[in-house]
Amino acid sequence: MNHSRLSVDSGNSFKLGLFPPNVSGGMTPTTVPERWQPTWDNNAELARQADAAGLEFLLPAARWIGFGGATDFQETVFECLTWASAVLAATERITVFSTVHVPLVHPVFAGMQMATADQVGRGRFGLNLVCGWRPDEFQMFGIGNNGGRSLYDMGEEWLTVIRRLWAEEKFDFDGDYFSLKGVNGRPKPYGDSQPVVMNAAQSPRGREFAIRNCDFLFTTLFDLDDRTRTEIADFKRRASQLSRTVGVCVCAYVVCRPTQREAEEYHHYYAQQNADWVAVDEILNTMGTKVEPDRLDAFRSHLAGGAGLYPIIGDPDQVAGHLASLHESGFDGAALGWVNYLDDLPFFRDEVLPRLEARGMRKQR
Repeated sequence: MNHSRLSVDSGNSFKLGLFPPNVSGGMTPTTVPERWQPTWDNNAELARQADAAGLEFLLPAARWIGFGGATDFQETVFECLTWASAVLAATERITVFSTVHVPLVHPVFAGMQMATADQVGRGRFGLNLVCGWRPDEFQMFGIGNNGGRSLYDMGEEWLTVIRRLWAEEKFDFDGDYFSLKGVNGRPKPYGDSQPVVMNAAQSPRGREFAIRNCDFLFTTLFDLDDRTRTEIADFKRRASQLSRTVGVCVCAYVVCRPTQREAEEYHHYYAQQNADWVAVDEILNTMGTKVEPDRLDAFRSHLAGGAGLYPIIGDPDQVAGHLASLHESGFDGAALGWVNYLDDLPFFRDEVLPRLEARGMRKQR
């Protein structure tokens, strides 16, 4: 793991970030009027508040086509590399990731963009590398199925080129996916280290890619059970066999109110009474997940709450307890979403963070 990077190596045993404030609606397909609007003013203010609160990272989503519905869910998107550079300029300590689709950006161009962002942030840029994504979005760029070849194999070459660009002077590269002559790029990333790299993967091939190439694996979660603990332990064991340390983080959505009843009532209000069901069904359709008929209603409700993220709902003690359970299961951090980040972050900062500090999961601010 890249331990020399600033906020990611905060000393907090359980790291926290926000996901994804650069898209309309965040991860909540709801029609409520207070739903997240990703204006630049909102993003800049949120970034400053997250930075001041001591959160470790901001993580954007890369989208090219939204999910429709009454809200055009995730249709409005700040492009991630541009967004990251701007957010880095507006903050001081927090790590800011960019989500990049490997097949869409040439590695030399991407490497120079990211080195520039890292200079802007004085070593606080991070890369969230995505190899495969929605076919209809890739078709916007004239990209098909890659001839049946593995996008993870392409991703390994892509990342190799970038890391060499960041570390070396002029070089040639001859691979299965890229044949490059006289590759060179300055400036290099800030200082003597390279940006933190994460990957979100569910498949065995994707997780193998993360073990070999990344500092963090981000994953989704439906239930927190013994199987989850076993999978995390096995993942970390396999990384250690390669003399690597790879952190595991979960993506979750939070509904935190002074009482459990208030939290549950608000969750019902936005995720049931005012869900954007057309967008929910489009999310389900693009996932390609086969859901048994007797589980369909429950799964749609799960998507309505936070687009498939792990739900954390309750009063401050319960929310802190949920996060502690994730930590005890082996997770090293969480990327969190809310209906409205600016409305909800202050209460989380003031009520939940001190409880995590009292549990020893985070240092006293």
